[in-house]
Amino acid sequence: MSTSSPHQSLLEIAEDVNGVAPREADDGERRRDTLKIRQAAEKTWLAVNMATDHAMERHGITPAEGSDSHISRHEFLESIGRRDISQELSFFADRLHGDCFYKGSCPTQDGMRLALDEAEQFIRGVRVEL
Repeated sequence: MSTSSPHQSLLEIAEDVNGVAPREADDGERRRDTLKIRQAAEKTWLAVNMATDHAMERHGITPAEGSDSHISRHEFLESIGRRDISQELSFFADRLHGDCFYKGSCPTQDGMRLALDEAEQFIRGVRVEL
C-alpha cells in the first residue's frame, strides 16, 4: 500500500487499501492465520465504503458520521438510481464486515477471492460510473 498523502482522493486511498487485501488474505490462507483473513475482509469493507464516500462527495453530499453512515450510503446510491450498487454494498457489509470480520465466519478461500475480485470491480465501477 502506498503512503497516502493529503493530495490523494478517497477513491485513490480506497484503491490502495483494496490492493493490500488480496495479499493479506493469501498470506492468511497460507499461514492458516484467521486474523489475517479477517483483517483482509475488513480492509475490503473499508475500501468499498471509501469509494462510495468519494462518489457521494463528488455529488456534493457529505457522508454521515458514525452509525448513520451506512444508511446514508444506501440512501445516496438509491437516490441516483443505483439500487444495484446499494445491494452490492449490502453484500460486503453482511459477508465481509459482519460475518467474516466480526463473527469469524469467513468465505472459503475461493469465496474470499471472489469477494475481493467483486470489491475491485465495485471500486472500478464507482470510478467510471459515479
